[in-house]
Amino acid sequence: MEAKDLANLQPEAKRIIKEYLKATGLTINGLSVKAKVHPTQLYLFLDGKRGLTDTSLTKLGKVIEKG
Repeated sequence: MEAKDLANLQPEAKRIIKEYLKATGLTINGLSVKAKVHPTQLYLFLDGKRGLTDTSLTKLGKVIEKG
């Protein structure tokens, strides 16, 4: 990862999460429960109304990585 990649971190995270939800048929709430992230936090992130902490992104990434 390079410094320029940081500028695209949130848009890429949104894209990956949305693709995962579509591929698995999970709801935002279902993914939130699996990742132990508050559902409202994830809803707002995907709606572009707030960011996510690196801790939350890591939790989501671990769930998505496992498939």
